[in-house]
Amino acid sequence: MAEKSNFYKGLKLLGTQKEQKLNSKIQNLLNNRELIERVSDNAQMQVPRINRLQEASERMSIIMDYPTKRDVASLAKLVIQLEEKIDRLEELVSTLVEDRGGNVGGNSSIRNKGNANSSRSIKKKSRLASNEVEGSKKKISDFINNSLLSSSKLPEFNSVGQGNSNV
Repeated sequence: MAEKSNFYKGLKLLGTQKEQKLNSKIQNLLNNRELIERVSDNAQMQVPRINRLQEASERMSIIMDYPTKRDVASLAKLVIQLEEKIDRLEELVSTLVEDRGGNVGGNSSIRNKGNANSSRSIKKKSRLASNEVEGSKKKISDFINNSLLSSSKLPEFNSVGQGNSNV
């Protein structure tokens, strides 16, 4: 039993010595300015290749219709922003409920009238925002159609009535 213990102590000592030698070699390599400069230059030469690969990946993601790393990252940011907004709304609703003493509906007809007006205002703003989104979609669609038509030199068609004009 004592023989096994000595073996493991010797192995531990040998491992520690080798680790120290390896660490000192790594440290010497890291302190070698010439080596670091060569590695840095090589890395700088790889940057354009990496950028071209990323662009190719972006183009393929459009063609193949799959999300890229950037798409997922931007979506994650939007989700976080949305969660923060929801939290703020929950806090606002809870403070409003507490201020009204737990009476969410309220008793005053003036309050109800104000709520109706604000509800109409919200619906109107929602419709305006929806119209703006639809307008933006139409502009993008028109831009893409015009770009495709000009690049392929095909006859232009109206996106609303695409039927046969001879009918």
